[in-house]
Amino acid sequence: MKRLMAALLLALAAASMAAQADIPEGKWWKRPRIAKEIGLTDDQSRRIEDIFVRERPKLIDLKANLEKRQFELQTAMENNAPRPEVEKRLDAVENARKDLQKTRVLMLLDIKNELKPEQWERLRQMREDAKERRNARGGAQKGAFRMR
Repeated sequence: MKRLMAALLLALAAASMAAQADIPEGKWWKRPRIAKEIGLTDDQSRRIEDIFVRERPKLIDLKANLEKRQFELQTAMENNAPRPEVEKRLDAVENARKDLQKTRVLMLLDIKNELKPEQWERLRQMREDAKERRNARGGAQKGAFRMR
C-alpha cells in the first residue's frame, strides 16, 4: 500500500510540474534583456504586470487548495481508508489540479494576447534555446532563462 501511495504521489507531482511547462517563470517581462530582445514596450509590460497582479492571488489560493487535497489523499491512504474514501480524495485532488491549471493557462493566454505574434514566437524561441543550452551542459543552471 505504501509503494502504491508513493507511486501515486510521485505521478501527481510529475503531472503538476509538466503542467507548468509553458508558463514563464517569474516576471520575465521585467527583465531588461528579455524585454529588449522581444521588443516589449513599457505599455505591454504594464498590462502584463496588471494581469499577473490580478491572477497571482487566485493562483496562490488554488495551489494551497491543491496541496491540502494532496495531503488529505496521502492521509487517507496512510490510514488505509476504504476505497470509496480514497476515490473521493483522489477526485478532489484532480479537481483542484484542474482548477489551478485552468487559471494558469487562462493567465498565460491573457499575457500572450498582450504580445504581438512575433514577440510571442521570439519568447518561445528564447525558452527553447535556453532549454537546449541547459541540456547541453547536463542540467539546469541557476539564473538561466526558463519558462515553466
